[in-house]
Amino acid sequence: MPDCQLRPATAEDATIVYALICELKQSELDHQAFHAGYLANLEDHNMRYQLAEVDGQAIGLIGLHMQFHLHHARWIGEIQELVVMPQVRGLKVGSQLLAWAENVAREAGAEMTELSTSVKRVDAHRFYVREGYTQSHYRFTKPL
Repeated sequence: MPDCQLRPATAEDATIVYALICELKQSELDHQAFHAGYLANLEDHNMRYQLAEVDGQAIGLIGLHMQFHLHHARWIGEIQELVVMPQVRGLKVGSQLLAWAENVAREAGAEMTELSTSVKRVDAHRFYVREGYTQSHYRFTKPL
């Protein structure tokens, strides 16, 4: 596989970021709402998006949100999105994106990185365990 390059996602990347997130969710999202939210998130200094590219083609994305947790009295790096296109899974793109997020969080003084993943994403669970993550919480949700 050719070299995978990482770079910050920008407003000009909205279409490809949308496609990557739709791949992650395995569904099409409201494009207008997505676009507005993505642009707003880019303005948030605690939110960072990094694209993985090969030969100028986006093949992966990670979203990192830095937040101060009162119950830790420390900064935490929450990985909100991580997606790698199916055709390049197993080629360490996800590992590169995670390493980037962990380094950014570490440099910002974070105590840890954390993430949530659907209970249905068994392959993702195995990946996160291989990357050194442990299941330490339950996340509960309630539709509104």
